[in-house]
Amino acid sequence: MYSDNLKSDFTDFTTTDYVALILVLGISIVIGLYFGFYFKGKQNTPEDYFLGGRNMGVIPVAISLSVTFISGITIIGFTTTVYQFGTYPWLYCFSILIMTLCVVFLFLPIFYEVKLPSTFGYIRLRFGRKAQLLASFISIVSATLYVSVNLYIPALVLNFTLGISILTGTLILGLCCIFYTTFGGFRAVIWADLFQACLIVLCNVAIVYIGLKLVGGVEEVWDASERGGRIIIFDSSTDPTIRFSTLNFFFGSTFVVTQQFGLNQTSIQRYLSTSSMKKARSVAVMFYVIYSVLMLLCVLTGLIIYAYYENCDPVSSGIVREPDQIVPLFVMELAHHLSGLSGIFVAGIVAGCLSTMSSCLNSSTVCLYEDFLRPYLPEMSNQKTCNLLKMITVVLGCLQIILVFVIMKLGSIVTILLTVLGLTTGSILGLFTMGMLVPQANQTGAFAGTVTSIVAVAVVIYGGLYKKPDPTLPMSTEGCLHNFTSPLKTSDLEQRDFDLPWIFRISFMYYGTIGIAIVYLVGVPVSLLTGGNEITDQRLLAPLIRRNNQGEPNRSIPEGVDLLMN
Repeated sequence: MYSDNLKSDFTDFTTTDYVALILVLGISIVIGLYFGFYFKGKQNTPEDYFLGGRNMGVIPVAISLSVTFISGITIIGFTTTVYQFGTYPWLYCFSILIMTLCVVFLFLPIFYEVKLPSTFGYIRLRFGRKAQLLASFISIVSATLYVSVNLYIPALVLNFTLGISILTGTLILGLCCIFYTTFGGFRAVIWADLFQACLIVLCNVAIVYIGLKLVGGVEEVWDASERGGRIIIFDSSTDPTIRFSTLNFFFGSTFVVTQQFGLNQTSIQRYLSTSSMKKARSVAVMFYVIYSVLMLLCVLTGLIIYAYYENCDPVSSGIVREPDQIVPLFVMELAHHLSGLSGIFVAGIVAGCLSTMSSCLNSSTVCLYEDFLRPYLPEMSNQKTCNLLKMITVVLGCLQIILVFVIMKLGSIVTILLTVLGLTTGSILGLFTMGMLVPQANQTGAFAGTVTSIVAVAVVIYGGLYKKPDPTLPMSTEGCLHNFTSPLKTSDLEQRDFDLPWIFRISFMYYGTIGIAIVYLVGVPVSLLTGGNEITDQRLLAPLIRRNNQGEPNRSIPEGVDLLMN
């Protein structure tokens, strides 16, 4: 089914394609203008700017939360993973289910009672300011790098499709996002996400629909995928060094997903933007459904692409240099059958980038202001506070744009992203859950466990840089019609890490698991050895622990804690 006369770029980009791309940027800017200058509520208080006045609707918030984590990395990265390694990503549905249960029954009861705008305000109440600053700093750095990677992907797509330089593409997308996030605040982020979600869904559905028609339907896709060994529901492997397995999704990705989707500032901020815990729980459940559907769409797209290129793998045959280029290449082929599909695809990638960047930018502003700046600032009017928040947003956004040009020189975008997430998620999740589940944990133990966790995981990641590339599932070039030189085979690299200790060969899926385990293994003993702790406010503990930890609870937040609620 593979056609050999592909172009190297979208030279047949039509007016419809350009209109689709311009619309996603233009409408996002208009949304920012409306909520910044014309909406009757505007952004008159910090609570409006951070949380939309705590009266946002369940459906917009759930959709916004979903598309925040459906970025170009998801559309391209997960689809390519299915193409190369099989249907393992479908297991994320189980990881996200566990995360949803943690949000509904563990995180929300605590955060809805203390009502702090920054999630790290909880760490201050539980472990003190030193632990709060450490955790918040890690989160801001992680979010900034995460956004920069997400911004780099659509800049690459624009370069590949329209010939726009990466510098120009990054500036256009970054400045557009900074504009509507700065002036429109949280409401603009939510409603822009809603619009961008429509584009992302349209992009995925269009690719799936046209792709199925070209390859001969669902039955043909399934048969081709079975022949290629791509259909993997569960496996019984217990080897911790292989890239993907059922075991490492359950005991690896679950921790990353729980922190990244359920406990980070971006997520908690959205839950708190609703008017009741019941609505916040509805958001969590709806997010699970929406995200799972979008994830399964990516899995189906990966199988369709494999069926299309079953007999001529574009990477092995030299048509593209990197696996991440396979999805754009496939869309190029489909564009010959549907005018405007190229523009829809590019618009979908751009929409995913904008939704992720705007959400992370807004939440990082909250952390930087609440955790680092507010304690040292004099009393200011609401208007001056909002102006300061806008300045912080612009500065952080510009920093994220600058980092794109550092990241583009460091190698694989997926590797960079997974390294960043693996380094930070386990330590942050361990810190929060230890505070919620272990009443005896104190500031000394929390700080020691978090720092040790980050250092240990960093050592594992650094050692893992020398391990051999993970072999993909078999690829075929028997149906290729052009001449090419076979690339270096995986077998030629098999001896690269023969003597590497197994801990450095462990799958990146376990980085978060290692991180959270070390927080507990170090943090709990250190806490006990340094006198333990006595919790006076039971709201800082998980509901189940409160019932088992008798004593008269103090129903007020400790003095000296500055709340956003005025």
